[in-house]
Amino acid sequence: MNEILQDSAQHPHKLDGLLKPKSIALVGVSPRAGTVGHDMFQVLKDGGYEGDIYLVNPRYDHLNGYKCYDSLSDIPFSIDMAVLSVSSQRMEALIDEAIRLKVAGVTIFDYCKLEQETTPPLLERLKEKARIANLPICGGNCMGFYNFDNQTHVSFQSPSKRKAGHISLIAHSGSIFVLPTGNDPRYRFNLVVSAGQEISTTLDEYMDFALEQESTRVLAIFMEAIRNPQGFVNVLEKAKAKGIPVVVTKVGRTEVSAQLAATHSGAIAGNNTAYEALFKKYGVICTHSLDDLMSTAQILSQGNSVGAGALGYITDSGGLRELFVDVAEEYDVNFARINQDTTQKLKQRLPLGLEAVNPLDAAGPFTDDYAEVFRDTVRYIMEDPNVAIGVFEFEARDDFIYMPDLIEVAKDVRSYSNKPFIVINTFSAALNSAIAEDLMDHDIPLVNGVENAVKVIKHLLTHRDNQFNQKSFSNQPSQQIQNTNPEIRAKWRKRITTTEQLSESGSLTLLNDYGISVATPIETNNLADTLAAAEKAGFPVVLKTAEPHIHHKSDVGGVILNLENSDEVFAAYEDLTFRLGARVTIEPMVSAGPELAFGMVNDPQFGPMVMVGSGGVYIEILKDRCFSLAPFDPCEALKMIDQLKTRPLLDGARGSLACDVNQVAQALSNFSQLAADLSDVISEIDVNPLIISPTSCTAVDALVIKK
Repeated sequence: MNEILQDSAQHPHKLDGLLKPKSIALVGVSPRAGTVGHDMFQVLKDGGYEGDIYLVNPRYDHLNGYKCYDSLSDIPFSIDMAVLSVSSQRMEALIDEAIRLKVAGVTIFDYCKLEQETTPPLLERLKEKARIANLPICGGNCMGFYNFDNQTHVSFQSPSKRKAGHISLIAHSGSIFVLPTGNDPRYRFNLVVSAGQEISTTLDEYMDFALEQESTRVLAIFMEAIRNPQGFVNVLEKAKAKGIPVVVTKVGRTEVSAQLAATHSGAIAGNNTAYEALFKKYGVICTHSLDDLMSTAQILSQGNSVGAGALGYITDSGGLRELFVDVAEEYDVNFARINQDTTQKLKQRLPLGLEAVNPLDAAGPFTDDYAEVFRDTVRYIMEDPNVAIGVFEFEARDDFIYMPDLIEVAKDVRSYSNKPFIVINTFSAALNSAIAEDLMDHDIPLVNGVENAVKVIKHLLTHRDNQFNQKSFSNQPSQQIQNTNPEIRAKWRKRITTTEQLSESGSLTLLNDYGISVATPIETNNLADTLAAAEKAGFPVVLKTAEPHIHHKSDVGGVILNLENSDEVFAAYEDLTFRLGARVTIEPMVSAGPELAFGMVNDPQFGPMVMVGSGGVYIEILKDRCFSLAPFDPCEALKMIDQLKTRPLLDGARGSLACDVNQVAQALSNFSQLAADLSDVISEIDVNPLIISPTSCTAVDALVIKK
């Protein structure tokens, strides 16, 4: 880690000139209070910026004690960053000027749209100019940024007074830039960026910059969509390698909100399933509200890792304990089983009538010993080896009479424990910002709202488990993705592109070539050949329609199972062909067992996504499925299978034999390689069902849709 940090210090980041400039030119500065031109200067000065400031406005000789220049070109000094507080009509000329002067970065507040637009529009012209010149631009249509590390506040909105911290917040929404920084000071940042329209600088580049700052302990991202998918994947890999958690609130999860996101920022909201798959792959913590995002980032910014064990809980109220327990159960948050030594210590210290259990109510009589009971019992709980996270819940309010003593109890935890420890107030609207600030000074976060707190704890435990699983899998013998023979890949690319549509027989053959066991179908179009095929396959057999326009055979009664002899095949053939057409397939009947489904769809941003889920006719009803980006190795495949609700069926149920899950994982990994190899010529694949037995994993139906 130290080597990485030293290397980054020796090699300046692309965004250094933009986000930590040594000199700033403010273009469009104004003496009129309440204007952007006035406020951006005030925000910069009030923030304590120590670099050189140059003002540009040809209407004035001096403003605020500074000389005013007519243009950027008139400034006789080098300029790291220019802030353009001007109308869209002047924007293109100013960008041209900044490029000529080799300015290292530009911030644009304006939304860069002309009333009489040309082709290409202004925004696209600015993007192209910045791309060619390799010019980083924050915005347009943004709120700017705050770099708390070097006191560079480039915005027209001041943050509320707060200490610098370790949260790097990057937001696609200006409101999300303002709300956490303009309100409660318990949230402490090193960097906050309003990305806006991302004319030339995309979300992943801001994240990369943050990862290179020594002060960054957590990345908090409010995201609408990704404009540079590969760059985003790369930065997630970098964060994972550095051990810096990434917390994301992704909006546009529903069709309606996705449309809103697109019209708001010009972004095209990608398929949310792809985002979920990507986040899961890289251990990104997903949150669904601003409160959730910031509270989780606040806890993670403390840098206290979560070890083995579960939750330890102490409160001063039986009613609050009951409420907390109810909410914890809803979110599947478990309480630690404290050991006998801890139990005995609690029994000896608790007032009469209080039970020595976790979760613990330690509120006895309001005596002089009241706070000391909590001091001791909190320590006993926190020092129990089965406790991974500690929670202390009480009426944490700035004017509460018992507050000073209980606050000191919470602060004392850091003298003997490095475990995550959270003070919570049940009421989300509690007035306790002063207490929160005081506690943060002692590395103790205060979270308001019991549900908010429980969700944060769930995120921490899940993040811990994901990290453990990654280490566990990484310690296993290496399992490589089996690369396909180039001849097989070339063969199928040619066949798919030159064929109108693969039949079921062709689709299953494709799977077989990629190392996935299949029930080999025999395709026929007359009774005599069908009867002969049945004899060849060996009874019992399955008869299916092979008409190319029928994709989901079961929905139309196009699958007839367990045909035991030629007479049954004859009758089934007559019925099937009368209803659906003469083209059929005969397959050997595969013995019954748990059924799974594999699938592939192409995401426009992240490429082929592979699904494993419950198979058969219940695939859409149960919605028991898991996605990942292709390709992936058998270890990743096994993790996907383990997440299915139907996973226990593979281990045997009601006397049935356990299935070979490793074989299923290998087949799924092979399928992911197929998806990666042929995603440029295939849009979708549906393999349903695969029948799983103690010794086999056999695909009995498949549908391949070419692009």
